[in-house]
Amino acid sequence: MPRIGGIAKVTYLISDYNLAKSYYGDFLGFDFVFAYDSPQGKVVSYKVNDRQFLEFIEDKNAKNKDRFLGVTFETENIEKMQTYLQSKGVTILQQITVDEAGNKILRIVDPSGVPLEFIEWGTQSLHRVTKGKFLSKRRISHRIHHVGLYSDKLEDNPEFYTSILGFKTFLRVPEDKAKTPEIIYFQIPGTAQFIEHYPTNTRDFSHPCFVANDLQEVLYILEERQKDETLAAPVVGKGRRWLLNLTNADGTRIEFTEMFLAK
Repeated sequence: MPRIGGIAKVTYLISDYNLAKSYYGDFLGFDFVFAYDSPQGKVVSYKVNDRQFLEFIEDKNAKNKDRFLGVTFETENIEKMQTYLQSKGVTILQQITVDEAGNKILRIVDPSGVPLEFIEWGTQSLHRVTKGKFLSKRRISHRIHHVGLYSDKLEDNPEFYTSILGFKTFLRVPEDKAKTPEIIYFQIPGTAQFIEHYPTNTRDFSHPCFVANDLQEVLYILEERQKDETLAAPVVGKGRRWLLNLTNADGTRIEFTEMFLAK
């Protein structure tokens, strides 16, 4: 199958572009990079690093909708990817198009109805020509570690992600296969990035998780920046790592995780 790269973008509806600026820009410290048009409306883009972005489309009723518009994975040859996915019977939401930022885009949907996207970066796309720029020293993290995705059911080897997309089980809690899984991480092939499946009854679960080298320092920084944003207490997750889960004013979730086991 064609090579799948890492997590390129996570896209959400947001009730107000000013919320994107205050929360993801001022509070979390990511730089606004550019805006471009899409069939769903204007997209505003914030940079995590040169290959990872957070993007938002304004919808005044976002609080009452499924705000998660999808996660985007890199691919080197989007035409081969489309042919491959069609040969596997994958539902194509939108065949290959060139977006207004100058990238080739292919949209599909997973068996739980979660929208996924593949992107082949355009050499002169807005995302590419800003390489090395808009990398604020204020950004609270430099990398998306994983994306949690809503799933109708928790499976050890879901055909779509393992057999078709080639993801590998990286972490299963508990390890004992005779017991029902409580959480599963699937590694994106050839990367140190993951998707997470966790038992949940809400599509609001879908979220990006950022690497925190020092979660306590993250808390100190966010406490200093805090205006009307809500903070939460850190917890030790099922994978025995410190986690911090936050939500913006729309109820959209983000997460931070340390890379080593809690002691």
